[in-house]
Amino acid sequence: MTNPQEVRHILVIEDQKSRRIISLKDETYSIGRDPNCAIVLYDRQVSRHHATLVQVADLEDSDRYFYRVVDGDSQGKRSTNGISVNGKRCLSHDLKHGDLIWFGNKSKASYHIISTASELYLLKAGEQAERPKPPIANFSRDTQSDDIDAKKTIALSHPSELVHQKDLARLSSLAEFSPNPIIEIDFQGKINYLNPSASVKFPDLQERQLEHPILKDILTQSQYREGTSLIREVRVDREIFEQHIHYLIDNKVIRSYIFDVTKYKKLEVGFKNSEERYKFIVQRASEGIFVVDAQTKQIIEANPAYCNLLGYPPEELSNLTLYDIVSGDRETLEGELQQIGSDRPHFVAESEHRRKDGSFVSVEANISRTDNYDNKEIFCFAVRDISERKKSQEMLRYQAFHDALTNLPNRTQFTKQLAAAIERAKQQEQLMAVMFLDLDSFKNVNDTLGHSIGDRLLQNFSQRLESCVREGDIIARWGGDEFTVLLPKIRSADDTVRLAQRIFDVLKKPFEIDKHQLNIKTSIGIAVYPQDGQDAETLLKNADAALYRTKDLGRNHYQFYNPNMTSEASLIVKLETLLYQALERKEFYLHYQPQVQLATGEVTGMEALLRWQHPELGVVSPAKFIPLAEKTDLMIHIGKWAIETACEQNLAWQRAGLPPIPISVNLSARELKQPNLAEVVARIVDKTGLDPQWLELEITEVRLRENLEVAQTTLRDLQNLGVRIALEDFGTGFSSLGYLKQFAFRTLKIDRAFIRDLRGNPQERGIISAAIALGRGFNLRVVAVGVETQQQLDLLRSLQCEQVQGYWFGRPLPKDEATQLLIGAVHPEYKPV
Repeated sequence: MTNPQEVRHILVIEDQKSRRIISLKDETYSIGRDPNCAIVLYDRQVSRHHATLVQVADLEDSDRYFYRVVDGDSQGKRSTNGISVNGKRCLSHDLKHGDLIWFGNKSKASYHIISTASELYLLKAGEQAERPKPPIANFSRDTQSDDIDAKKTIALSHPSELVHQKDLARLSSLAEFSPNPIIEIDFQGKINYLNPSASVKFPDLQERQLEHPILKDILTQSQYREGTSLIREVRVDREIFEQHIHYLIDNKVIRSYIFDVTKYKKLEVGFKNSEERYKFIVQRASEGIFVVDAQTKQIIEANPAYCNLLGYPPEELSNLTLYDIVSGDRETLEGELQQIGSDRPHFVAESEHRRKDGSFVSVEANISRTDNYDNKEIFCFAVRDISERKKSQEMLRYQAFHDALTNLPNRTQFTKQLAAAIERAKQQEQLMAVMFLDLDSFKNVNDTLGHSIGDRLLQNFSQRLESCVREGDIIARWGGDEFTVLLPKIRSADDTVRLAQRIFDVLKKPFEIDKHQLNIKTSIGIAVYPQDGQDAETLLKNADAALYRTKDLGRNHYQFYNPNMTSEASLIVKLETLLYQALERKEFYLHYQPQVQLATGEVTGMEALLRWQHPELGVVSPAKFIPLAEKTDLMIHIGKWAIETACEQNLAWQRAGLPPIPISVNLSARELKQPNLAEVVARIVDKTGLDPQWLELEITEVRLRENLEVAQTTLRDLQNLGVRIALEDFGTGFSSLGYLKQFAFRTLKIDRAFIRDLRGNPQERGIISAAIALGRGFNLRVVAVGVETQQQLDLLRSLQCEQVQGYWFGRPLPKDEATQLLIGAVHPEYKPV
């Protein structure tokens, strides 16, 4: 057998400058194009500090070692173009004889372990070997100097650990750079994610799926409930792994963190063999091992791995006791040690061990006891650093209870904290409150400016919200644009009013995002314990009901809960259910309201208005059921029915010999968003046989503004079909004149708000006169809506308004009465004046 002293480690470098041979002897080498690197590569594609070589002891032979190549420098910073070994890209690799390393695309090196001068001669091939410059830092195992940081030696084996220490929140970096496999599957067993380590360690995982030992039985190990996790050992061929499985209900995934414990298991076997093998393994194990006197708790000895873990030289560590190292209560530690005996030969516990610099490291210790150690009774601790696992678990716990966008507590966390606050309030007999907040018009921001702007708005809003609350108050993102605030202790309801006012005040200043100035308001609902509910579910439900009452009353304000809101909320839920049945049961019908020519009393048009007659509830107000229907796709089906029914009725009037007049139907926002609306209308007029020119579709300014991009195409297609388009509620929007220029409307309907307040003063007359003049200027039919008094009628006539609609001439009529109206049974008010 070759003596260890004869073995030589050689690196043959080939770059743009030359081919050269380097003899490796030192513990670490820096490689890159920086002149200060121990091994300089002459290649512009190579990073300044491209890779690092580290000498690693061979566990199976104490007199041998090998080299590990690591991508990047000793601080964990990776290279630009990476490294590959034998054609495979990697972050680190334990080198074997003959391995070929590529640094980028042009520079390479081959690694050789030779034992004779003749082998070296063959490698040289006529070239002279050159020794590299001394490494920048000397990571010696035997000595320490002022410029050596022992932690960096450890970090070289796990570069992802340094990245993780810089930013706990960068979970994606943790997964991608982790040297340990991470696997994620959904509840059906489909693999969602494998990190690079998992792909390399288990290359047949995708092929074998749930039949692979790592995933076998994983779906049946535990019931799916929040926080469920388990640890199991899995054997794959000759390797043994410890698998930490987490069942994440919110995300509907099962995530596994897998650690190779093969060496640890071999170590356990080694303990059972002989004292000589024990000494051999202890000194060279990567896990930390130390021995403690069972009586005095004095540390007797420790292996290098444990000394390095804590930053102590062996002689200093042996002067300490177990209590100096292990944090926590002494009595608890003593209790754990006393559990170890013949019935329980070893004990596994997690704890924190104190480093020399005062910091703590999380470890898992397998503690055993024996009385056959130099005739002493001792405790043997085999520990491994679980800091990375702990940090992963902490991140998982944080993500399970916090919103990823705003970092606020999420719904689950808020509900738990609310339940705890209610218990405290009961015990202390004090008041507390819950507030529900909703951003007004947030959907418009998402629809017009995009979700990226919307997300940043939510982040900025949450920050302003945090600036308003008191210490001890809790804010959570409930979902979407809804937030909740928990006030665990208040003196009176006035405390919630003061908080609401602070929130309104901070929202007066516009949000500035990407040069957009966004004026955002909020609506607030408030429920107070105990009068508005004595459990979490009731308080949240009632605060939500108060929020929706605020929105119904005009938004940008707050409302306290009162019991009447619950009955109204129950009615709304019932109406939503009944709406789905109403269309099938033909409970909807239309009423028709005439539009009249002032000068002649002639009926110039009819507006079809939707009505609902329920067998138990009776006639349901359109103001209640239409907003509910517009929240769902049911409105599309109801709207289609209304258009078809109106077309059939208009055609029936024409076939009865009545003069043709346009019949108008309102378009909802959801209908306007249909990309195929023009096709739907075309099929309706084709089916009913109505000439498209006698169908008029009405759209409000608000709906037009909210769906402007879609409306441009849809309205153009409808006009090409021959259908008339009317602009309803004219004057209430922001760009009325612009819409008249942009779209070819046939009818302009002046909003009833202007008519209702019309009393004859110059300002009011001027607004109506301007609207009428605009209509004439664009050659539009102008209809004043909401005429209910003789005074309004006289003023409109004086302003030369030609057509009107309103209760003064008649309420919306059933089809039979509307038919009689058209054939001559006209009310006296319809006669010319």
